[in-house]
Amino acid sequence: MKVGTTADRIVIEYDFRKNSRDVWAALTSPEAIVSWWGGDVRLEPKAGGAFREEWTDNTGRKVVTIGTINRFEPPELLELSWADEDWPQPTQVSMTVDPVEDSKTILRLDHRGWSVLPADRRQQLIEQHAAGWHHHLRGLEAYLGR
Repeated sequence: MKVGTTADRIVIEYDFRKNSRDVWAALTSPEAIVSWWGGDVRLEPKAGGAFREEWTDNTGRKVVTIGTINRFEPPELLELSWADEDWPQPTQVSMTVDPVEDSKTILRLDHRGWSVLPADRRQQLIEQHAAGWHHHLRGLEAYLGR
């Protein structure tokens, strides 16, 4: 896995020892998402579909994250808006599924647009979300390894 952050972007490349069809199905199937991401996540896998996640941050505060699927191009691209309920504007998340071999796939996650958030919170939010994405992708890997 490669993780990189800048002042406006989180980029993660995650290698999966699975074919791209399996990775795409796990990434976009509502039933699979509940298994690897958590029970408080809903994704409508279609262009214009909704995303919603309820979670608790490290201070114990309940947070709701919402988004809309902007691009849904099976079996390789999922792009959505992403914003916590108290954000002034959404950021953007793209997930690209890239088959390398029959049994190897690279998932590229690009979470960008952090400059829409207040400067005094931005770096902390980037760090928290980078850690959160890492956690969720490890969950996806464990799900695919079953």
